[in-house]
Amino acid sequence: MKYTAHLLFLLLAFSTVQLQAQKTKAILTFKDGTVLEGLGKIKSFGKVKFRKARKEKAIKYSFEELEKVKIYEGGEINTYVYRPVKDSEFSKVLQLIEKGKVTLYRIHSEGYVANANMGTGGFGGAGVGFGAGNYYSINNYYVQRGNEEEVTHLGSNQLFSKNFKKAASAYFEDCASLVEKIQTKEFKKRHIREVVEYYNNDCN
Repeated sequence: MKYTAHLLFLLLAFSTVQLQAQKTKAILTFKDGTVLEGLGKIKSFGKVKFRKARKEKAIKYSFEELEKVKIYEGGEINTYVYRPVKDSEFSKVLQLIEKGKVTLYRIHSEGYVANANMGTGGFGGAGVGFGAGNYYSINNYYVQRGNEEEVTHLGSNQLFSKNFKKAASAYFEDCASLVEKIQTKEFKKRHIREVVEYYNNDCN
């Protein structure tokens, strides 16, 4: 009974998010300069689901043909672009966070992971049920200089992520004062935006 109620809650929450997403204002700018305004949502695998008006049929566009996408989310206008990632064969859809000599992007993901609990029945007399679940919110950050074709993954807010101090010190090695702040942990991985702002404003 508890599992059924929890499942219904998740389905209702998911349906609400889907409905809201379909009403989100979006501006698509294509590489040829064409601009479309309407309602949109970013889908997986580098796609954008877009419609000019609420009652029109939705069309899916690939980010490969888009220069950028602006989505109105939570009272803000967020800009998304498609960039190749260093040391990866794949490109990713990235949210623009900070623009300058070094531009900062992120990939944000959030949701719930169901808890698996042992119950009665099933294999060996034990079944698997699902509890309320654990909420997760993950940010992966990427940086890019103006002359670079690829973005570089700098780290994330996950507990077991790449060594931020090592990765950031190497990427910003042309700014000794910033590297010192990173090495002495004045700037940690939770200060990624401040690191980029410092480089853009205080490093020659």
